[in-house]
Amino acid sequence: MIGMRYVALAFAALALAAVPVAAAAQGEAVHRFTVSGKAFTVPVPQGYCLPSGGTVALAAKVASLDTMNLTHANLDRCGTFGEDYVHIKSPRRPQPVPMPRAQFLALLARELQTANGQKLVDDAIENAGRDVAKGTNNEVQLDNAVPRFVGQDDNCVYMALVSDVVGALGAIKIRGVICMTVVGGEFMNVNAYAIEGRGTTEAQLKARVRAIALSIAAAGA
Repeated sequence: MIGMRYVALAFAALALAAVPVAAAAQGEAVHRFTVSGKAFTVPVPQGYCLPSGGTVALAAKVASLDTMNLTHANLDRCGTFGEDYVHIKSPRRPQPVPMPRAQFLALLARELQTANGQKLVDDAIENAGRDVAKGTNNEVQLDNAVPRFVGQDDNCVYMALVSDVVGALGAIKIRGVICMTVVGGEFMNVNAYAIEGRGTTEAQLKARVRAIALSIAAAGA
């Protein structure tokens, strides 16, 4: 079914992006990007920064590990090192949505809660883990990923994930929440992450992705 394609694409992005990114420098007030040739804008949230200087290459390396999606925005909380960050993504192969957003989100939410949808999510995470390991020469691995459907509203279908990220300095546990949404007829996802146990809750991550998704607009709209 049509929604299954988006489930795989979006959840692969959630798993792949759960790799710590170094601190970013202060970003611009508005970030601009394109999806399928269409221009979009998103305000840089207060307290978050875009990559600059030496972190540009590092952010590009992390984005390259996602073989299914493009990363349009990489936002770290200013002054942190892979502790609290947000990615905006869309499929590398354009996936315009051929139906109204409300209908599409309802379809996506329904499929995510089926056995087939859960298997697709699990397969996507497994494939993403292999890509991360391969892309980092096994220096970084994703283990014990536990995904869950965590609701739907008028703007997002939400999934959450807790995963161990294992690297040279040991293992850390990352919590992530993804908002799958449609803006200007284009499928996108907004993913927010935080290191588990440092005060950021799942509810806060969910509110964060919703607010950022709502702020994305077609350029000139």
